[in-house]
Amino acid sequence: MLLLIVAGYVVWRQRTHFRTLVPLIPATVFIAVGRIGDMLVERPNLIHSDLFGLSSNSLHLIFAVTGNIADVIGISILIYGFLNIVRFEKTEEKLITDLEKLLPICASCKKYRTEDGHWLPIEKYLRESGGPAITHSVCPECWTKLYGDLPVHGSEVDA
Repeated sequence: MLLLIVAGYVVWRQRTHFRTLVPLIPATVFIAVGRIGDMLVERPNLIHSDLFGLSSNSLHLIFAVTGNIADVIGISILIYGFLNIVRFEKTEEKLITDLEKLLPICASCKKYRTEDGHWLPIEKYLRESGGPAITHSVCPECWTKLYGDLPVHGSEVDA
């Protein structure tokens, strides 16, 4: 009974992702069949042996075995369903983590956008995020564009 309550709770939580719930439906059916089999064995007055043409001991044995097999199958499917839900949630968490790592940056001025929509210099982000300490330099290509033929000392010039 506790398993059915847990399964119901999981179904309620995952209702927006129905694809992950598909194994829980047959699991619930199998567990219900197992409970019915147990109920028929525990209350022999519910079984009419003359209805099936078998002795009551044979019917008890059939219902007990059927109930136990249905319980095992239902619980196995339920475990499989829970594993699918855990796998799905881990995939979703990884996707969210990957998306959180993205930094919106302007293709032109290289400013980044904060969560509240402000655009700030990338240098500020690097300082505040605990990234490497930065300094300004001019690469040889930009040196030529900016300063023409002035001599360059080394491969880059610190400004």
